[in-house]
Amino acid sequence: MKRTDENEEWKQEEEKRLEEEEEEGEKNQPLAARITKILIFYLVIGFLGWNFFSFIFSSNFCNIEEVIIKGNDYLSEDEILYRSKIELGENIFKLDLKKSIDSLMQELRIKEVEIKRVIPNKVIISLKERKSVAIIYIGEEYFTSSKEGLVLSKIDRPNEGFGLPLVLGLEIDEIKIGDIVDRPEFRTALESINSAEVILPKKFYQVKILSPDDFMICNKDDTLKVRVNGPEGIINKENLLREALEKIKREKLSVDYIDLRFKNSLIIKVKR
Repeated sequence: MKRTDENEEWKQEEEKRLEEEEEEGEKNQPLAARITKILIFYLVIGFLGWNFFSFIFSSNFCNIEEVIIKGNDYLSEDEILYRSKIELGENIFKLDLKKSIDSLMQELRIKEVEIKRVIPNKVIISLKERKSVAIIYIGEEYFTSSKEGLVLSKIDRPNEGFGLPLVLGLEIDEIKIGDIVDRPEFRTALESINSAEVILPKKFYQVKILSPDDFMICNKDDTLKVRVNGPEGIINKENLLREALEKIKREKLSVDYIDLRFKNSLIIKVKR
């Protein structure tokens, strides 16, 4: 038993001695040999990396096969794809996202856009469009406008299919697509007719700007006209307005317009 223990101890000491000699040998290796090993290691890594990137940039496996477009109500998918300059069959890693986004942002209808790669072969375009909220009449021409006053398009004439309020009376001689209507009376006029629409849905068609603080909201045939100096007058006098309309209907009055410009009161202007 004692002999066996001595053999085990001898083996352990021998193994330890060999390990120490091996470590000492590595430490005593020439500097050139160690540098060579390091270079070989990095060359192998570089070779594998080069082959990997060569594969993903040249393989058909990573060519764009589908472009998914989200958030478009006005612009067609073909228009958006054309504007983005993204081509089916193009390598997905060669796609310049910034260039595509910049190109899309030149379209007035587009307010925000995001483009994502979905490896290996899909691209998703998510956008937020500017919506037309009004039709404005300037210089005997009709234009659609966003709520910020950005002129989005020119139309032949308004019709019921648009479902947008018509704003008349803007004192602007000329305007073109891409311009901004920054007159405060435009915003007030739009807010006024929208407030009236909330109280009496589908009753009003247009708003005429008589002065910067005087507006006439009318239905399509001018049989119902409400004169206000801003949206607050409509909201604060909702009950008075409803009562006035009931009285006009009940008594079959021939009315020129309903005037809401006075504080805490309402005047029914009867035709003579």
